[in-house]
Amino acid sequence: MDDYSPLYDEKTLVERLVKGDEAAFDALFHTYWDQVYSFALVMTKSPPAAQDISQEVFVDIFTKRNNLADVTNFRSYLFQMAKFKILTRLRRNKVETAYKEFLIHRIDLQQPSADASLQEKNLHEAVLQAIEKLPPQQRTAFQLSRMQGLTHEQISVTMGISKKTVKDYIVRAIAFLRKHLYDEGLLMVSAGAAITFLK
Repeated sequence: MDDYSPLYDEKTLVERLVKGDEAAFDALFHTYWDQVYSFALVMTKSPPAAQDISQEVFVDIFTKRNNLADVTNFRSYLFQMAKFKILTRLRRNKVETAYKEFLIHRIDLQQPSADASLQEKNLHEAVLQAIEKLPPQQRTAFQLSRMQGLTHEQISVTMGISKKTVKDYIVRAIAFLRKHLYDEGLLMVSAGAAITFLK
């Protein structure tokens, strides 16, 4: 059974996270995941969107942890980040809907070029190679979620861990993969199917 007893106060946990302490991240994640998810769900009225937004928030918390050094109120900072991502998502949805309607009514959809298809194939292969570099538990949770389409509850049963730990593993896996592909200069190549793994 997972045990995330609050052995340290929040300020100490944030200080440890800034230094790269993954156990501190786990403690903060398990403390705030449900609150962030509930907030996003109320705002978006969409469980999938709330799930995506919550994951994005914690991915950013982990990958941009150096920004937390000057944060005096972590909870407030966390929810401001969530609010920004929610508003961005809602605005983007409106723009995407309008653009799709424009495409349907104004132009014929074109097949992707050979170069674009090759780039997407290379990106997909790079993602698969990067996944192999994940720690075993993170890799298993990520593959069950993104490649086999299992829910967090199903993964929890399959791996014998809590649903929150499943979410934690997936968030950290996404953070690693995004950073790895960005460092390789691949995240800027395409927004194709391979990138959907990292949402």
